[in-house]
Amino acid sequence: MDARAERIALFLAVRNLPYATDGAHDAVTLMTVGRGDCLAKSAYLIEGFRALGYQAQRVRWLYHLPDRPAEVRLLPSREDVHSAAEAMIDGRWTLVDATHDPPLAAAGLAVAEWDGVTDTVPAYEPRGPLWRPRDGPEPVPNAGVNETADGDRGDCYQKAFNRWLREVRGRAATNAPWPGAADV
Repeated sequence: MDARAERIALFLAVRNLPYATDGAHDAVTLMTVGRGDCLAKSAYLIEGFRALGYQAQRVRWLYHLPDRPAEVRLLPSREDVHSAAEAMIDGRWTLVDATHDPPLAAAGLAVAEWDGVTDTVPAYEPRGPLWRPRDGPEPVPNAGVNETADGDRGDCYQKAFNRWLREVRGRAATNAPWPGAADV
């Protein structure tokens, strides 16, 4: 297998694992549990790229949570922080975002393809600059806004979000259309 094919195989192995915020939050647990969030998926990509001999780092940015499920409206804010990987390929940092697994495209979520060379489409549109390790403090959702975190609302949203992701995958497996997918 040539170097480009190795990079693509790594990307596909990570991307095809189910995205879930109630799964793994790190690379090691991702391989044990078999599903994980953007932290786990980006960490596994970074470790994989390094094992293949590439420089790799985490990149983060602020984004807005999707409009679905409806419980997102219960949150004080839709702002969150996304994590992805960057690898030094052909002398430049290349964004590699393997967050969403293919069935999630049925609900309108961005599912990246990768040619092994150029940037992937980000899973979530950045709302501001990208953060890299050398940039200082990491981005913080709602920075400077005097909001009180509401754990109950956040838990309710997380449970609903993961239930919604499972529903999307179930519908995709049966080729059932997803109502309102264009609205995401």
